[in-house]
Amino acid sequence: MGLFNRKKEEKGEPAEEMKPETSTKDVPESETSAKATPAGAYFVSPHPDGGWQVKRANAQKALKKFKTKAEAEAYAKQVATNQGTNVVRKKKDGKIQKKK
Repeated sequence: MGLFNRKKEEKGEPAEEMKPETSTKDVPESETSAKATPAGAYFVSPHPDGGWQVKRANAQKALKKFKTKAEAEAYAKQVATNQGTNVVRKKKDGKIQKKK
């Protein structure tokens, strides 16, 4: 309890609760935006060497590489279900594809 709150209580006024200040300047921009990607999401995207890959969000390496997008989506869906997350699919040009 701060000095200013004690003075109010001595006068018979209720003390105001001190709330910690929350600032978004230290929070990464991806966490503050409304359309942020879930932290544990799995991405199905084109692999640079051809084929399709499944990667976890913010990962450097792919979990697994596939010849077809359908195979990659099936694997990503299985892993995401086990982890309690979701799958984000990308088109060949790298743009996020709409959900089915």
